[in-house]
Amino acid sequence: MKKWFLVITVLTVILSGMSCARPKPIPPAALSEIYALSEARTWLYGKYIQVKAVEDRSDFCYIMIYIKSLPGEVTTLKDALDQAKVFTRTFTESAVKILNNYNIDKDVNVWAQLLLKDGEVNVLGHTRYDAKARTFHDFERYETKATK
Repeated sequence: MKKWFLVITVLTVILSGMSCARPKPIPPAALSEIYALSEARTWLYGKYIQVKAVEDRSDFCYIMIYIKSLPGEVTTLKDALDQAKVFTRTFTESAVKILNNYNIDKDVNVWAQLLLKDGEVNVLGHTRYDAKARTFHDFERYETKATK
C-alpha cells in the first residue's frame, strides 16, 4: 500500500510540473515571417498597414500594426476603424497559420493603431485568437477610461 501511495504522489508531482511548464517560445524565424506579412507582394493590405511590433510575451503573441494613410489622402477615424476590423482579423488568421507551422499553440493578440500626422498614434482596438478554445474573437474597439 505504501508503494502505491508513493507512486501516486510522484505521478501527481510530475503531472503538476508538466501543466505549469512554460509555453514553447516562438522562434525568431516565425516572428520574422509575421513581420514580413505586410511586406509580401501577395499581401493585399501591405499598402494600408505596417507591422510595428511582434513580440513573444510568454503566454501569447503580441502584434501591433499601424493603419497608414495613402499618399495624398487622409484616413479618417471611421475609415481607420473599418480597416482595423478587417486587417486585424486577417492578420490574426495569418499569424496563427505561421505559428501552427512551427507547432506553436499560443493566443494571438493583434492591436491596431492609426498613425497620426504629427507622429502620434490613436489606439483603435484589437482582435484576438484563443488557442485553448481555438476561436477567433471579433474586433474590440479600445476605449480610454475617460470615454467609458
